[in-house]
Amino acid sequence: MRQDYARYESAEQLDSHMSRMEHRGNRVMGDTRIEALDNSLFDKLQVFDGDISPMLEPDNNAIAIAVSLDDYGNLPNLEYYPKVGDTITATYAEDVKYIDSRTGELCTEDTPEEYLQEKLYGERDVEYTVCALVELPYSMSYRYGGIGYEAVLSVDTAQRDSGGAAIPMLYLFDAADEVDEAEAEQYLSKLTAGEFSPLMYESKATARSEFAQFRQMFLLIGGILCAIIGLVGLLNFFNAMMTGILSRRREFAVLQAVGMTNRQLKTMLIYEGLFYAMSSVAAAFILSLAVGPLAGKMLGSMFWFFEYRFTILPVLLTIPVFLLLGWL
Repeated sequence: MRQDYARYESAEQLDSHMSRMEHRGNRVMGDTRIEALDNSLFDKLQVFDGDISPMLEPDNNAIAIAVSLDDYGNLPNLEYYPKVGDTITATYAEDVKYIDSRTGELCTEDTPEEYLQEKLYGERDVEYTVCALVELPYSMSYRYGGIGYEAVLSVDTAQRDSGGAAIPMLYLFDAADEVDEAEAEQYLSKLTAGEFSPLMYESKATARSEFAQFRQMFLLIGGILCAIIGLVGLLNFFNAMMTGILSRRREFAVLQAVGMTNRQLKTMLIYEGLFYAMSSVAAAFILSLAVGPLAGKMLGSMFWFFEYRFTILPVLLTIPVFLLLGWL
């Protein structure tokens, strides 16, 4: 708990925050998000350690801890989570209120933050045994994070221990094939249409559409940047050629004075331009081979969806442009 808040608060703020929370001996009580799943959904959990079968047994006291993976499917900070076989205590409360630690009375709007203290009413403790560490698919999650662990129970166990009825938050179903998926997509789209509709849905199609838009944004920005860099390169090449020709007018006059014809002078300049153009293309190709994999590896470490593939097409497209400039 302390290390969670330490990411956002200074040491002084952290000590003050910890002092305002409910304590049990030398332990601090923290919020835990418990998700109750129907038994049919347990097959969709990815188990990293342990076994989830005890959670399906009647009258069990087994609980699974949901872990957070990074963008590459790795599990960082494994030591942060309880180990399989550990016993954890969950406190269910009928109500939670903030009191003024100076008076013991309910706090008001004028109560300074440093005197706010959580107070549980109608609490009862239930001990659970951690049976597994699992990954909870995003489609089955609460859609928000927080401080503390995220745990998974069966619906029957959650209702038994909380003393309340289970209220469905999400309905999930699988489509048998692409035809059924398309029909379900069309039906749900009509059902949730309207700006003020109280219903919403998520599907593979909506996820693909959102990711395609996200990818298109990268392609658009990258394309614009490449076009700007390419245009600057072409203008610099043209400027260098014209500057070289203008600065060598005295040299050209001397060559013509010793017998070089206008046609020979023009041919010489064309060959020089073609040489510079092909040299530029060759240099760009070599730099692409050398720098491309390094840049691709760097971007791949930043964006999990990025995959580097070398293509010679941009180089081939620039060859006619440089040849034309060299000829002119």
